[in-house]
Amino acid sequence: MMKITSVIAVLFLTTFTFAQNTTRFSQLNFAQGVNNPAAIAIDGSMMVDMIFRNQWLGVEGAPTTVALNGQYEINETMATGITMGYDRIGVNQTTSIGGQYAYRVQLENSRTVIFGLGLGIDNVVKHLAGTTTTNAGDPAFAASYSNVYFNGGFGVLFNGPRFYLGFSIPQLFQNTRTGPDPGLQLHRWHHYITSGFYFHAGENYTFNPHLQLKVTPDAPMQGGIILRNTFKNRFSLVAGYRSENSIIAGFDVMLKGHIRVGYSFNYDIGSLSRVKGMSNELYLGLAFPYHSDREDFGKRRYTNNRGGSNSDYKRNSRRKHHRRGRRFGRNHKYR
Repeated sequence: MMKITSVIAVLFLTTFTFAQNTTRFSQLNFAQGVNNPAAIAIDGSMMVDMIFRNQWLGVEGAPTTVALNGQYEINETMATGITMGYDRIGVNQTTSIGGQYAYRVQLENSRTVIFGLGLGIDNVVKHLAGTTTTNAGDPAFAASYSNVYFNGGFGVLFNGPRFYLGFSIPQLFQNTRTGPDPGLQLHRWHHYITSGFYFHAGENYTFNPHLQLKVTPDAPMQGGIILRNTFKNRFSLVAGYRSENSIIAGFDVMLKGHIRVGYSFNYDIGSLSRVKGMSNELYLGLAFPYHSDREDFGKRRYTNNRGGSNSDYKRNSRRKHHRRGRRFGRNHKYR
């Protein structure tokens, strides 16, 4: 019990002092727009990412995070999004909502550089009054606080047919009521670096590793890597490792070409494994439709209902409506 209490105390003090706890998920390839506004509408023209993470199952006050990211591709050069998040750790609770905009610069050979900007607000709540303390009547825990702050984020993403590389700063402002230096503090920015590679071994197998690094001044670098193995463009098995000395395992599956469901867990293999429970993560993605690759905005292949690929979704759609029109006496030409 004392070990668990010590873990929660460290979490509480860290968050209370710095009040900047940006999100990291084990399913690195999904919901990238949560931490990088440039990485929106990448896997679908219209899509929603929803992800839930429950860390250290069974430990009271352990982090719980929910993120939702809706995205819309206006055209091949622009995309917009809206992101919402909820993060709770100990007595600290943050609810955020913001808008996103991404501008794409098209290069040769299906390569794209994307710049993204996010603006929003954070509602930071500290439930101090309900805390059980050793010394009854401690004035530091006499009241709870709720404040609303402005925040923003920035990101850039290079996207190619088989490789991507991203950099982002999800939160530009230190939103804290009691911290020493609230506001715009460059020395406390959290920097995210992400990368991934796609290797297509025929139509039935894709090897897809992803890497994420989180760099914060005066703090140890954090990171994770996953190796995603996709079969028939429908079902994936995932294995990986987090720098917190925990292993990652999971899977995701495509349903009907519009729904993707994923699950992963972290299991600690270090000395803290005796006091920290397993972390669980659920993902649900909706896209209309899902792209089967990221090769060329506006000219991409799409996933059909059987898990295969259509070479041109819009062309096939026009062909279908042309055939339907002939049945009812209409004979306009399909292009």
